[in-house]
Amino acid sequence: MTEPLQFLTSLDCAASHAFNVFTQKINVWWPPGHRRFEGSELFLEPKIGGQFFERAQDGTVAILGAVFECAPPDRICFTWNPGKISGPTRVTVSFTQEGSRTQVAVLHEEGDADLGAQWETRAALFKKGWNTVLPALQTYIQKSSNGKG
Repeated sequence: MTEPLQFLTSLDCAASHAFNVFTQKINVWWPPGHRRFEGSELFLEPKIGGQFFERAQDGTVAILGAVFECAPPDRICFTWNPGKISGPTRVTVSFTQEGSRTQVAVLHEEGDADLGAQWETRAALFKKGWNTVLPALQTYIQKSSNGKG
């Protein structure tokens, strides 16, 4: 059994706002360096069966994952295809209101990927990714709450 990765960040906004920014504005705040195609657009459909995908400027689509649980504004769970060997990993993003702030927790698990001993190598890449993605979300929320985003 592999140990899941866990990440936590605190945002200065309501949970509903954080959830909406994470899902509906993902194209705006997700870092360009964490995309498959230069100049692409990202989409995360916040509904069970929805897709997480990237569309290149030439129309090419890369399916990044599929939503298997969605409970706005508390949680969204999706599979994660990048880095998969035999199946996708699983990501759960939870949004917990604490006063005027929201705690965002990410749990990234092996899921159906069956990575076994390769989990540690892949997990290092996932860790690097989340340690870039979550600060980008935090920066976007800060700028948008100051009327700059």
